[in-house]
Amino acid sequence: MVTPLIVSMVVESPLPLSTRMQGGICWLLCLFPGWMYLGQGPAIRRPIPLIPLIGLLYGLYYALPPALGTYNQHYRIILNPTRDYDDAVFAALLGWLALGAGYVLAKLVIPAKAAVAFGEVSIARRQFFGLVLMITGLVLEAGRRFAPIPSEIAGVLIFVTSLGWFGSGLLITLAVQRKLSIPVLLITYTGALGFFLLAIESGTLSGAAWYGIVIVASGLIGHGALKTSWLVGIVLTALLVFSLRGVTQEYRKRVWEQGEGATITARLKIRFKLLKERVDNVGVAETISAGFETTSERSANLDVFADVIRRTPVEIPYWDGETYLSLVGSFVPRFLWPDKPSKELGQGFGHRYEYLDSHDQGTSFNFPILVEAYANFGMGGVVLVMWICGAIYMIVERAVNIPGQSDLLSLAGVVLIIPLTNIESDFSLGFGGLVMNSIALGIVLRAIRGKPGDELTPLRPRSPSLIHPVRIAPSDR
Repeated sequence: MVTPLIVSMVVESPLPLSTRMQGGICWLLCLFPGWMYLGQGPAIRRPIPLIPLIGLLYGLYYALPPALGTYNQHYRIILNPTRDYDDAVFAALLGWLALGAGYVLAKLVIPAKAAVAFGEVSIARRQFFGLVLMITGLVLEAGRRFAPIPSEIAGVLIFVTSLGWFGSGLLITLAVQRKLSIPVLLITYTGALGFFLLAIESGTLSGAAWYGIVIVASGLIGHGALKTSWLVGIVLTALLVFSLRGVTQEYRKRVWEQGEGATITARLKIRFKLLKERVDNVGVAETISAGFETTSERSANLDVFADVIRRTPVEIPYWDGETYLSLVGSFVPRFLWPDKPSKELGQGFGHRYEYLDSHDQGTSFNFPILVEAYANFGMGGVVLVMWICGAIYMIVERAVNIPGQSDLLSLAGVVLIIPLTNIESDFSLGFGGLVMNSIALGIVLRAIRGKPGDELTPLRPRSPSLIHPVRIAPSDR
């Protein structure tokens, strides 16, 4: 936590000392929630480390680069390090403080509640709903890649796919507790691999990363600790994802532009063939390094933020809240509102600031929440929007992230919370589906719980024991 602050004082860089030190202080504050989380006992620790994860991502995007004296990492933006980062780093620090203030104030206003016993749910019911949700979500995810999907139901199908992630979490939790029969265990791992491969085939690897987080979180919820073998698997998977990231541009060119790969299998073969060729030509270490470099270039949000501040409103006028209008339609499914305006902020932002070529109508340029706030209202927008984000995070934690809550509620919380950590996209993309997703997950949880006495035919688990008893915490203060 403190090391980047120390480095900021001694590193040689054209970035001013005050800017580097602000970056180091921001990094320390971003990791502070994680330090507190790790120091808490199991009885008061929230099952999902939402704020620690957001703090880590925020720090990596906006605090660590200036603290280490790095600059001009983005592939499309060139800045003057002696002056162009000053306001951006200060605004990032201010934004994180505003987020924390919103979180703390909401915590003081919204009364804490104790975890409520969810009721004992048999292994058979968990297996049944896990299999139904996972298989349905996997089939729809595969089908919508090639079949034309009407826009009226496209959003609903995407959410059904996320329910497939929830089903995966149900089964993974039982798997780590050794409560699945061999056939169901094979189906579980095959389905998880299928979701992961579909995410790789899509051409964007963020889906693979988010799904991996769901799987790891589900394993932790079921087992209660991180095994060494899991840690090894996480590291190897992360290195694979970074390696694939290095050949993503060539893959998109061949599949998206040239039309190669008529099937999912064919596209996966292209993806891994490109990776093999890269390894054969430059070696494993260089392949991984190139993936890290590509990821760094595409995730240099501080450079984007600094450039937007530099050019707004002198060169480009404020958006005056226009980008938040899409939130109105986020609460209404398209099949109920067929003429709902399409959300194209990724294109609109990229063209407005000339990050995309004028003829490029297919690329989506990330519009981070922090950048969107400034592009609309300036420094005041940064404070207000980030304060609102912090308050929403606290509201969500009060609902589905309570110490001692049932593992089923924790699994639902994982699926609900994962999109909220996507701080490198715009506000409506991160928070727009929160209400409808909460309602739908609530319905699914009620169906899983069923009525007293409802049972399904058990699938012969290897261990006859039921779920672990639910721990009830008097408060999460």
